[in-house]
Amino acid sequence: MLRKHLLLITNDQLTAYLWERGGLAAGSSTFSNDEAGHEAFSRHLAGMRNTPVYLLADLIEEDFQRENLPHVMGRPRKKLIQRRLGQIYRDTPYRQATPQGREEYGRKDDRMLFSALTNADLLKPWVDTILKQKAPLAGIYSPALLSPVLVKKLGLVSDHLLLVTHQSGGLRQSYFQGAFLKFSRLIPLIGHGPVAVALKDSDFLRAEARERSYAEIVAQETAKTLPFLNGARLLPRGETLNVAILSHGEELHQLQTVCQGTPAMSPSFVDLEKARLFGKKHPTHTFCDPLFLSLLGRSAPASHYALPEQTRYFRLWRSRIALYVLSAGVVTGALLLAGSNGLEAMQNYLEYRQIAVEAQAMQAKHQIFIRSMQPTAASPQNMKAAVEIEQMISRNAPTLAPLLGIVSQALDALPQIRINQLQWQATEKSEAATGPADAGQTQTAVSPAPRVAAGETELAPPAILIGIPQKPYQVLLLEGEVVSFRQDFRTALENVRQLAAELGKNPQVQVQITRSPLDIRPAVKLEGLAGNENADAKALFSLKLTWAPGT
Repeated sequence: MLRKHLLLITNDQLTAYLWERGGLAAGSSTFSNDEAGHEAFSRHLAGMRNTPVYLLADLIEEDFQRENLPHVMGRPRKKLIQRRLGQIYRDTPYRQATPQGREEYGRKDDRMLFSALTNADLLKPWVDTILKQKAPLAGIYSPALLSPVLVKKLGLVSDHLLLVTHQSGGLRQSYFQGAFLKFSRLIPLIGHGPVAVALKDSDFLRAEARERSYAEIVAQETAKTLPFLNGARLLPRGETLNVAILSHGEELHQLQTVCQGTPAMSPSFVDLEKARLFGKKHPTHTFCDPLFLSLLGRSAPASHYALPEQTRYFRLWRSRIALYVLSAGVVTGALLLAGSNGLEAMQNYLEYRQIAVEAQAMQAKHQIFIRSMQPTAASPQNMKAAVEIEQMISRNAPTLAPLLGIVSQALDALPQIRINQLQWQATEKSEAATGPADAGQTQTAVSPAPRVAAGETELAPPAILIGIPQKPYQVLLLEGEVVSFRQDFRTALENVRQLAAELGKNPQVQVQITRSPLDIRPAVKLEGLAGNENADAKALFSLKLTWAPGT
């Protein structure tokens, strides 16, 4: 939890507390509301310039008014509230408005509670000192406006509740309807012990005030508040007012004895020791100041009365803290990434060392195995060359499968073509490029390998034909016919042309029509007898496919 500087201002002094480690620190510093006290407070702030300041103003001069405003939204709502605040509290800049729901009937206007610290001169020297030291002022708060949070935490919410707390500045009474504050006043007391002396009718100028106990003051002031609430139409007649009194120790026992219940009032007592809202440390006195200070220390709400220019250093401080946190996050992320990379590098180095050791062991085993082998007639270089030649032959040896795949794919598109015979051979480039002298009816013959006479040595095939040093060219001769010929030479010629076109779609294949169903060359005489068609005539053709190996 962040360290906080909590300041409590009353009409005659300022008390400074420190919030750290989840609770109020043991000591406090008090400064009187005069020039010497202001100078001492300035020196005190100089040593705590980077600690955020929360100012709690517990002043008698705090006014509350309840009004209804037309229900509007957005910017018009803000302007309407500010204009009304300026009309009610024109002599002080410390003013604010709290929305409290809407009316149930009629126009359903907004219920608003307007409040202000009417004596700005009481705050001015303290605030000026804070701004002069450039201390980060988070806000100016009121115990009365913090009371709704206290009532909720203590579970005291009721339809009509009067909360009575003993402050160092006097006796504070705050009236609630449900969870909403409607009215609060601070009654000044002389002395701050269990037995206090009040000035009669809260008039500081009357010297004839008589001494009364604190319990008697609470009982009498509560009795005075009841007719005020009835007259202000806050408490309907016949309704019971629940009075919750916060105190501690001997003072609590006196209150329980003096404050008795009536049909109009039902008192209840809350022991500060059992409130459990002070953090780690519990109060040792009867004042409720630490209770409200603890509310600020734990989770301070938005400022009640501070002006935007007064909280400028706090906004700068908060931005600086955010930058520090962001920088720390970036540095932490960089360190984690560097650590991860370092750990990965260490693992890679250990793996490299392990692989190096295993490689040395394998090399030693290899040398031992080489020494144990019998000498061979072939040298390692020749054995290596033989293996490489065998791998080259396996990789480049001619095979019929690619060509058959191309032919099968073309025949799927032309079911009227039937293949009768295939002839295949591997050849050199010069032989593959050589075509027949007659590109029409003359069929290209594939010469068989020459026979070897008895007693002669068999000739070895050329190296190119077995795949050394590269794949050889392949030639495939197709012989087939057009099915359902019926003397339709035009259709037969078109089918053969389409077959050649389908086969020629592969860029590695060159196609030649070596025989057509009908010889249509200009130099050849076209003969036939009309009306004497032979039913057994066939549209025969042959194609020569030359497959060039890819790079």
